[in-house]
Amino acid sequence: MKNLKNIIVVILLACLLAGCANDQYSIEKNYWKAKKSADSIFNNPHASPPFELERAVKLLDAFSKKYHENDLSVDAQFKIASLYLVKKQYDKGRARLGQIIDVYSDSKLVSSEALFLVGKSYELEDKWGLALNHYKRIIKEYPLTKKGFDVPLYIAQYYKIKYQPDKMNAAYREAAVHYKTLAGKHEDSLIGFSVYNLVARCYMALKEWDKSIDSFNIIIDKYKGKVNLDSIYLNTALIYKNELKNKSGARGMIEKLIEEYPQSKLTNTATDLLKEIDKK
Repeated sequence: MKNLKNIIVVILLACLLAGCANDQYSIEKNYWKAKKSADSIFNNPHASPPFELERAVKLLDAFSKKYHENDLSVDAQFKIASLYLVKKQYDKGRARLGQIIDVYSDSKLVSSEALFLVGKSYELEDKWGLALNHYKRIIKEYPLTKKGFDVPLYIAQYYKIKYQPDKMNAAYREAAVHYKTLAGKHEDSLIGFSVYNLVARCYMALKEWDKSIDSFNIIIDKYKGKVNLDSIYLNTALIYKNELKNKSGARGMIEKLIEEYPQSKLTNTATDLLKEIDKK
């Protein structure tokens, strides 16, 4: 009798899980239907008539309200905001993004993504000053989100695209200082590892090779035995070889990579690099 009860419990649980799976499948199917109109606008925003935008917004809004507890609900709201942006209705797009930030204020991830799109909307209008203000808000208020990590470099790359080298270099230096501060606060976690890598990227962009190597050496000292360092060894070796023309430094890093990570996918590359160094 006890076994029969256990079997019944298992069957009921399986049915419940199947029901949940079917519900999610049904929600995803409904979302696919709701965003079909939006996708056609994204594919050709200039040719789509106003009524098509209204219809797409209405469908996505209805879906979002009906399934407000599902993760796809917020995705639908982002879709609506993005529709307004591609149609160059920037005020409406920003208003929708503001609503997202208000409703999902507890989610730093959602808020940072929405705030980035607000900044992007100003950038699309060629209002860089306003865009920059919003990007800097992300750095200040959401430093540990993906956008928080990305934005300092994004700002520097904007100036690079615009052929403003002085501002680009200043932005990379500012980013390096920010990342160092952030790494110092989280050096006992993998966040620190990731952010020290970003410090190194800043100095590489600035072609300050010694500082790049210093950043990689900090990573090696602090995170050896905690994370794989094969790519760190290889990047350091390449800087020694190609930029500083320091064969012994390059050889030392390559030998560490081969010794400590014999099964690494980078080992063959490192071995070939070592042979190249020894030929010269």
